[in-house]
Amino acid sequence: MRSFEHINGAHPALNPASQPLQFILQQHHPKKSYNHYPSTPSFSYTMPSAVSSAHEAASAEAKETKSPRSLNIDDFPHLVDASALDTASRILGVIDRYRLQKSKDDPIGAGEGGLKFLAVIYSHVKAGKAVPMCLPAFPFKSPNRSAKVLGKDPDRAEELALSHLNGLCQAITDIYPPGAKLTIISDGLVYNDLLGVPDKDVWSYGENLRLLAKAKGFTQIAFCRLRDLVPISLPDELDEMTYVANASNFRRSLLNTFGNPNWEWKEVCQIEDVCLTYRGYIKFLETDLAEVYPLQDDRSKSRYKRGIEYIAKQMMYRGDAFASAVRQKYKDHVRLSIHPSTGANKLSVSLLPTTTMFTTPWHCTVGYKLDGTVVSGMRSEFEKDETYELIFENGHPSYYREKSDLFSWGTEKGGVTFEPIYPSGWLVKPAAGPGSLTINDVDAKKVRSLSEINSPIVMRGFFKNPKKEAFIEKSKEFGEPLPWKFGLVLEVKDQGTDTRGLNNVLSSEWMPFHYDGLFKTITQVNDKGEEVRVSVPPHFQFFVGATSSPRDTGFTLFSSSTMFFKYMPKWLTVEDLAKKTWSVSTSSFDATKLSGLPLVTPHPTTGKPCLRYHEPWPQSKTQFEATEVTLDGHDEASNQAICEAIDATLHDRRVAYYHVWEKGDLVVNDNILTMHTRSDFTAGSDRELWRIHFD
Repeated sequence: MRSFEHINGAHPALNPASQPLQFILQQHHPKKSYNHYPSTPSFSYTMPSAVSSAHEAASAEAKETKSPRSLNIDDFPHLVDASALDTASRILGVIDRYRLQKSKDDPIGAGEGGLKFLAVIYSHVKAGKAVPMCLPAFPFKSPNRSAKVLGKDPDRAEELALSHLNGLCQAITDIYPPGAKLTIISDGLVYNDLLGVPDKDVWSYGENLRLLAKAKGFTQIAFCRLRDLVPISLPDELDEMTYVANASNFRRSLLNTFGNPNWEWKEVCQIEDVCLTYRGYIKFLETDLAEVYPLQDDRSKSRYKRGIEYIAKQMMYRGDAFASAVRQKYKDHVRLSIHPSTGANKLSVSLLPTTTMFTTPWHCTVGYKLDGTVVSGMRSEFEKDETYELIFENGHPSYYREKSDLFSWGTEKGGVTFEPIYPSGWLVKPAAGPGSLTINDVDAKKVRSLSEINSPIVMRGFFKNPKKEAFIEKSKEFGEPLPWKFGLVLEVKDQGTDTRGLNNVLSSEWMPFHYDGLFKTITQVNDKGEEVRVSVPPHFQFFVGATSSPRDTGFTLFSSSTMFFKYMPKWLTVEDLAKKTWSVSTSSFDATKLSGLPLVTPHPTTGKPCLRYHEPWPQSKTQFEATEVTLDGHDEASNQAICEAIDATLHDRRVAYYHVWEKGDLVVNDNILTMHTRSDFTAGSDRELWRIHFD
């Protein structure tokens, strides 16, 4: 029997995010017991008809009994598709990961909206269709380009935001193959004239945003303009001139069609969502308009403040009309928002993976630290920070980066460029173009040092025609090459059922997350004088893409401990995990069995905590040998809950970088800092990597 308490599968007492549905029911009927476990609430919404009917039936039955019973989906098979509801719940849980954090105790949809979004998602899942989401956002860059932003067009901040949102869509696809589609609705023309931003700038920003998404392959993101929301006769294809010529018509049509003639600030300001948005407007307008309306003799601070408040109210009025247009056009979509909200009508999400208050790319500048973590803030603050330098891309200022000489080498041949990879790692290219620097010019010491801080380091354009001899010679510059049972170089390609003692490494099936060399062991004598097998994994991996791989399969996934500990569930802590040990056994790799392995270990160079783990891989997941993993001293339920939480975080799109191999790619990866795996691919396809371990 399938109970609402166990809809997400994980042990409820240990996984506080595993009980969303029974919490919703409790929120709507707090006097009724649903026999649920203590948990952190996930969301609550307007009850859809199917669930409402089921609930009413259960309530009537409960009145006739003296003891509370669990509400079971299987009691109402004609009303609820249990599988679709389970998937919808999980999808809403994915969106929850990306929410705009107000406080650690503020759940998604803590008001009266939660079940409405669950019902929307459920209807699409039940029909087997992609889940549509819409997000009014990306209007234009702040007009304050000396203190807040770097220019009028999209830069690295927008690229990061789109990568983050694309990751949201991909994360939904990971658990629901039809996936999700996010439509970004630009509200630029709704407000730009109030902020002194030219219509031409709004057009340029939107066009460049579309080009950026196309260049990066963000196919699950679509864009919509104001012209798509209002009834106005226009050419099928807009260009800059027709767009600007009709900008006033767009605004006029919006207000004439969707404006509320009874809108009064004194009344709407009593609505909590309105107040939250208004306070957000006041906050950013104070700096946005500092150059548009500078303080002067006839404009005091108090007068400037009153002007900001007036403009904010005008924005609220127009925003109300815009929101009405969005509701009418996208009524079957999951409505996302960049603004704080109660969760009753929209789900607030953060566009930037940052811990600062600046979460929208058009209001700030981003800075990257060496370890890949992102800081967002005012341009003026970065300019005052001597630890950062301004980085130009395509001739324009794009972002700030922590200063380090590790980013400088090959200068005699034009040097190199470094691009931050989302969510972690660095992409290195010859600045003068592919082939201007070769594998021989790669500064092995600097690449090795940087990889210990942020991995992987992907070098592209240095090795056009991979040759094994050159690869082997270069590995000696990075450290001490370490041979194993396969020799020095492992050719990683599909060998069918020929495992060569390496389990599924040489197959085309998914692999578990792991670190290399777990099963590379030596015999040592312990303190008791006993001979024991000890794991001696290598510190680094050096890869080369001998061939290109298909764009949509055969990924190598790298998950950095830096991102893992940032995004793991709150009920897990680094301190708790560092106290745990684990055991592993498999019939492959010479039937290795190891125990007492530390789950967290300090990095030998940086001292930062690093996850040391192997994803459990039962026989149900492989046609080869299973790998059993257990946490020492835990019962089956807690072991499963913790391992599932670790596995989910390793696969989290905010943590895992999915690398698409191009021929000649050189990759150096710190085998302590990161965990890695490989996705499945078509058997027999032309996918081949070479790998060397080194210390």
